[in-house]
Amino acid sequence: MSKKITLSYTRVVNAIVQSLDFCRVSLLRLTLRPRFFRTLYAQAHTRLAVGMLLVTALFLPIAFLKPEILLAFGPLIFGYPHLISSYRFTPELKNFALFLFMTAVAVALHLSHVGAPLPFGVWQIVVATVTLMISRKGQWSAILVCAALVKLAWMEPLIFVGGSLLLHNWVAFFYWIKVSRNSARRTVAILATLLFLAIHLLVLMGNFDGWIPLNNGNVHFAGNAQNTAWMLASWSNDVIVWYRFLVLYVFGLSVHYFVWLRAIPESRKVGEHPSSFRLIYQDLKASIGEKVFLFTLALSAGGIVLWLISLPLGAQVYFEIAILHGSLELMFLLPKKFNNVRFIK
Repeated sequence: MSKKITLSYTRVVNAIVQSLDFCRVSLLRLTLRPRFFRTLYAQAHTRLAVGMLLVTALFLPIAFLKPEILLAFGPLIFGYPHLISSYRFTPELKNFALFLFMTAVAVALHLSHVGAPLPFGVWQIVVATVTLMISRKGQWSAILVCAALVKLAWMEPLIFVGGSLLLHNWVAFFYWIKVSRNSARRTVAILATLLFLAIHLLVLMGNFDGWIPLNNGNVHFAGNAQNTAWMLASWSNDVIVWYRFLVLYVFGLSVHYFVWLRAIPESRKVGEHPSSFRLIYQDLKASIGEKVFLFTLALSAGGIVLWLISLPLGAQVYFEIAILHGSLELMFLLPKKFNNVRFIK
C-alpha cells in the first residue's frame, strides 16, 4: 500500500516538475535571445542582482496601489515553500524532522488552554529558544534574549506583533549575506540590503505618499487591510502612517520570499549555472530524506487546502507557524561564541 502511495505521489510530483521546467525553458528561450541578457544570466551574482531589481520594480507599486493582493496571495502561494526553505537553509538546522516536531509543539501550545490566554508569539519564542539550545547542546545566553522578547510580548503585545512582522522580513537578508559563497555574491547581497533599507527610509519619510490611493480625500483600505495596517503601527493615530507601514510590510514580505526561495539557494551553490525545478526537487528530497519530504509535502498541501476552504482559519494556522519561523531565524543569528559564557556568582 505504501509503495503504491509513494509511486502515485512520485508521478504527480514528476509531472508538476516537468511542466514547470518546460515553462521555464520556454521563457528563457524567449527572454535570453539578446546576448547581453545571456551574459547577465550566466553568472549567479548578476542573475540575483537583476532579480532583486525586478521584484522591487514589480512589488513596490503593487504594495502601494493594491496591498491586499500581496497580503492575500503572497502567503498563499509562497508561504509554505518559503518556510521549508527557511528551515532548510538556516545554518545548523540539520535535523529537519526536529523542527517539524517543534513547529507542531508551538502551534499546539498556543491553541491549547495553557497557551491561548498568553500574548501572540510567546510560545513560539520559547519553543525557538529550546530548539536552539537542543541544536547547539546548550546556549544559556539564549535564555536572556528569550526573556527580553517574552517581556516585550507580554507588556506591549501589539508593538511586539507589529515589530516582529516588519523585522522578520529583514532576517532573510542577513542570512543571504552570511551564506554567500564568494565576494561577488556577498556584494550583491549587501547592495540588495542597502536598497531594501533605502526604500524603507523613503517610504517612512513620505516620498511615495503620492502613490497612496485616496477616496474623497481619505485613505482607501480594501478588505481587512486596515486592521493589518493598524496592528503594524498601533502606536500612531495617523492613517497615513498606518498605510506606510502596511506598504513596508507587504513589500518586504514579497521580497523576502524571493530572498529565501531564490537568492539564498543560488548564493550557496558552488557552480554558476541556475538550478532547474527538477534539480531543486531532487536536492530537497536528498537533503531532508524521502519520508520527511513526503510528510512535509502533505503538510504544505494540507495547509493550502485549509486556507482555500477557510481563509481565516488557514491564515491563523499559517501565521502561527510563520511567527515560529521568524523566532527561529532570529534566535539562530545569535553568535556561537556566547555558548560558553560563565555566569559569575
